[in-house]
Amino acid sequence: MKNNRFFMLLMYSLGYLGISIFTQTAVKWYQYYYTPPEFNTQGLKMLVPISLIGFSMIVARIFDSISDPIVAYYSDKLNTKMGRRIPFVVFGLPVLMISFIMMWFPPVSEESIVNFVYLTFVLSLFFVAFTVVVAPYLALIPEITKDAKERITVTMMQGITQIIGVMIAEAGSGILISIFNFKIMGIILGIFAFLTLMLTPIFVKEEKIEQENIPTVGMFASIKMTLTNANFMYYLTAAIALWFGINTLTIAMPYITEVLLKTPAEDSGFMIAGAFVVAVLFSFFVPKLTLLYGKKKLLMVFSIMFAGILALTGLFGTVFNKTVSIIIILLAGIPLSVFFVVPNAMIADIAELDGIKTGQRREGMFFGAQGFIIKVVIGISSLVTPLLFKVFGYSTENPLGLQLCGPLAGIIILLSLIVFSKYSLTEKELEKYKLESKK
Repeated sequence: MKNNRFFMLLMYSLGYLGISIFTQTAVKWYQYYYTPPEFNTQGLKMLVPISLIGFSMIVARIFDSISDPIVAYYSDKLNTKMGRRIPFVVFGLPVLMISFIMMWFPPVSEESIVNFVYLTFVLSLFFVAFTVVVAPYLALIPEITKDAKERITVTMMQGITQIIGVMIAEAGSGILISIFNFKIMGIILGIFAFLTLMLTPIFVKEEKIEQENIPTVGMFASIKMTLTNANFMYYLTAAIALWFGINTLTIAMPYITEVLLKTPAEDSGFMIAGAFVVAVLFSFFVPKLTLLYGKKKLLMVFSIMFAGILALTGLFGTVFNKTVSIIIILLAGIPLSVFFVVPNAMIADIAELDGIKTGQRREGMFFGAQGFIIKVVIGISSLVTPLLFKVFGYSTENPLGLQLCGPLAGIIILLSLIVFSKYSLTEKELEKYKLESKK
């Protein structure tokens, strides 16, 4: 029975392969594909004006963000034979795969407003479908894990599969692009990501929830309850800053590699993949460190480390040569391993305690609210990065825009920790409430 349960949790965790492949590949390459540098190894042409490319992502993230609370609310309210969450995964996945593949098939082969409109539509469809699948998927964590140890083990497995997925997206996408092209890469990775996410509805059977635990509050009341949860907001401040930093680095790395380090943009994938190898290795220590020191302390320490690494990227190609720069990127794998394991466990803790106190199971809304706000911030970072390029430059002669990306993100992360320091929920407190609720 124990082995069957572990197998189920493993199949669930493997879904993060698909999640990270979809998002990492799209975010890493969409801007480079549509607005490549003048000299590039793939012979790509400018497809969208550089001043507009960020707005495609902003519009997409707006639609995406609007869908977050809606999907979260109805995945909390839904009560079917398949469960509350699984139906969203089953019906959202085909749309997610198709929209991902469409991204690499622009209608016009040269710079055109038509491509801008097309990209905006496809990105919007992609991120809405992503929300429909991923928010309910994540909301399963507090439902299918029984205690703190199992929860951190599941999020560790998710973290590892997410990292492997990112490695596939980073290095694998570059290899496929070099061998074939962007279109073939999109088809292969889209189908593979689809198959890994389908493991969840195949192997995970949701436990039937009691009718009295189905939320009775309206959507806006549920949103208000979520956003007035103090610990959730303290946590969210740090999460927002971390994802701003991760997304900024993801977008900037192909440019940093080609312009500052003077190597092909595809090599950025191998550097990021190397960082994730380090992250996978370090991930096995995260559960033990978490149980020993607590989630809050671990997240704070490694956020500071990540902020420092981001700041150092501004010195690539000047103070730091290629070899040292690669080492710095590899070291980023250590804090990334913590970011891929601890946050989901923290959200699960917050949602579970809220359910105990209110008597209403609203896990979906907590993950949905996080998704809503973080996606807006990621959209902002997707606008800020090309604006930095445009204002300060991203060429060999004038690279200041590239050099500012990392330090700016690092400062934002450090400032967020001032708020996050007020987070007070501990593992012992949660266990105490769980025991009392069973009496």
